[in-house]
Amino acid sequence: MDEIEARANNYSAKALMAMVLVIMAVWVLTVTGFFIIDKMMMTNIAIVSVAGFLSLRALLRILDNSKRWLKYVVLAVICLLCGTIVSAFSFHAVLLYALPLIFAAQYSQQHVIWCTWLFNIIVVAASSLIAFFYGMCDLNIFFVSMANRSHFMELMENEMCLALNPNPVFIILVYATIPRAMILALFAYMLSKITEKSRAEAAQIARDKTISETDFVTGVYNKNKYAQMINDHYPKVPIVAAVFWDINNLKEVNDEQGHEMGDKVITKLAETLLSKADDTHRVYRVGGDEFLTLIENPTPNEEDAYETEIVKLLSEAAEKARVNISVAHGNSRGRGIDITNIVNEADAAMYVCKRTMKGEIV
Repeated sequence: MDEIEARANNYSAKALMAMVLVIMAVWVLTVTGFFIIDKMMMTNIAIVSVAGFLSLRALLRILDNSKRWLKYVVLAVICLLCGTIVSAFSFHAVLLYALPLIFAAQYSQQHVIWCTWLFNIIVVAASSLIAFFYGMCDLNIFFVSMANRSHFMELMENEMCLALNPNPVFIILVYATIPRAMILALFAYMLSKITEKSRAEAAQIARDKTISETDFVTGVYNKNKYAQMINDHYPKVPIVAAVFWDINNLKEVNDEQGHEMGDKVITKLAETLLSKADDTHRVYRVGGDEFLTLIENPTPNEEDAYETEIVKLLSEAAEKARVNISVAHGNSRGRGIDITNIVNEADAAMYVCKRTMKGEIV
C-alpha cells in the first residue's frame, strides 16, 4: 500500500508539472500578443503555478512520499492552483475544477475522491468570489477587452444608468457555487464508480492469472507458466542458472505413511524453495515430485551457494516438522538462448545425485 501511495504521489507531481508547462505555454502566447489577456495577471498566474509546483516537488523530496497523509497535501495544492487560475480567468478556465478529482481517482481509497470534492467546493466558492471582484470579467466575451468587474461597474453606473445587484456575494455563493458543487458531485460519483469497477476487474484478472500460473497445492509456478517463460522470457536473459530438485522415494512414503505425508513432504520442499524466491529466482513445479529453480543473471557460483543453502534450510525444516525428506538436486548454467539445454543438464546432474544418494537423508 505504501508503495502504491508513493507512486501515486509521484505521478500527481509529474502531471502537475505538465499542467504548469501548459500554463507557461499560455503565458508565452500572452506575452507575444496571441492571446488577449492581461499580461501582468498572466505573469502572476505563471509565478504562482511554478512556485506551487516547486514547493510540492521539494516537499516530496524532503519527506517520505509514501506517507498516507501526504496525498491530501498534494491534492490540496492542485485544488488551490486550479482555483487560482479560475480566479483570474473565470469562465475561460472553469473546467479546471474537475481536474483535482481526476488526480484523486488514482488513489486506492474511494474516500479520497470525496475529500477532494469537499475541499474543491471550498475552493470553488472562494475562487468564484475572487473571480467576480478581481478576475477577468465575463463581459469580455462581448467586448474586445481585458477589463475586470470594476471597469464595467463604472461604465454601467455612469454611462448606462443600470441598477446593480446590491448583494452579489450571496448570488455567487448560491447560484454559482451550488450548481458547480452538484455537477462536481456527479463527476466525483461517476469517477468513484468507474475506478471501483476498474480496480475490481483488475483484481479479478490478477486472481485469474495467478490461478492459471500457480500450482494449487504448493503455491509455486506450474508447468503452464514454465512453458510460457521458457519460450518468451528466458531466451532473452543473458545468463541463466537452473537447479533441479527431485524428492527421493516419494512413492514409498505414500505407500507406507499415506498420501497425506507425501503431500506434506512436497509442501515442505515447496515452502523452502519459496522462502528464497523472488523476481530473479523463480520456482516451478515441473512434475509430481520435481521442482525447478531458474536464476537470472547469477553471480559466479551463485547456483552452488543457493543449492547448499536450500539443502540446509530443508534439513532444518524437516527436523522441525519431524518428517524425513530426501531430495536429489543438480544444477547447470549457460546463456538464456540455450535454456532448454541448461534445464536438461541440470536434470541430468540431479539424476547423478539421485543415484549416489540411495535414499540418504539430506
